[in-house]
Amino acid sequence: MKLSRYLYTGPQSAASLRVGKERMLLDVQLLSGQPVELPPDHEYTLALLTLNHLTPWPAQAAAEPAPTPSALEKKGAKSHGR
Repeated sequence: MKLSRYLYTGPQSAASLRVGKERMLLDVQLLSGQPVELPPDHEYTLALLTLNHLTPWPAQAAAEPAPTPSALEKKGAKSHGR
């Protein structure tokens, strides 16, 4: 089963999709502003694209590692030096 990454910008939702020749069940959580992986040729994916709830995930952003929580803390953290 081939999945593509998209940015979801719709209401919070969840779906169970039957995918592939084996009709395996794929459960997805849809959270606005978050990436989601869906089969590109599935009717549900096509419907979300038509509604402008999905945009293809930028290829270079997918290649960059996501910042770790410790990296996020260091970037904006203030040191109290105690």
